[in-house]
Amino acid sequence: MFTEITWATYLKVTAAALFIYYTLLLLKLYFPQIRTSISNGSMAFSQSRTTEVNHATGIMGEQGNLVPAGEFNEPGYSDYEIIEEMVDRVKGALKEAVTNEQGEDKTIVQLKAIVNDYPLLSRSNFRPSINEFIATESQQHGFVSITEEVAEQFWKTT
Repeated sequence: MFTEITWATYLKVTAAALFIYYTLLLLKLYFPQIRTSISNGSMAFSQSRTTEVNHATGIMGEQGNLVPAGEFNEPGYSDYEIIEEMVDRVKGALKEAVTNEQGEDKTIVQLKAIVNDYPLLSRSNFRPSINEFIATESQQHGFVSITEEVAEQFWKTT
């Protein structure tokens, strides 16, 4: 039927069409990230970002909560990165509580302070998962009275 078109020509044209299609598709999906990366002068999405955050320092927020210092206060960071920081802080607080043989009441106050440092996560879809994580980690460290319901109460501001 198509005697003028060879298989090699057909494959070249098909490959070129697919390349153009997927390039346009990627540009459509990732254009905001590419534009942000170019305006910042770096290709942020292609670099693995490792940040060390000093949790001892911070900025006092409007409601008296300590806002964590570090790069996560800048716009453009996802809930995942903020949750990862929070998870590290909760794990550290629980390990410290076990090491210092700290009482459960003091540990609850410390965990509530950590949770209140992240007011954006109180409206996140990950809130139930965070509560489950706090309850599970606490129970693994011997604080059996810290359940998911107790962890949910940490989000309530007084």
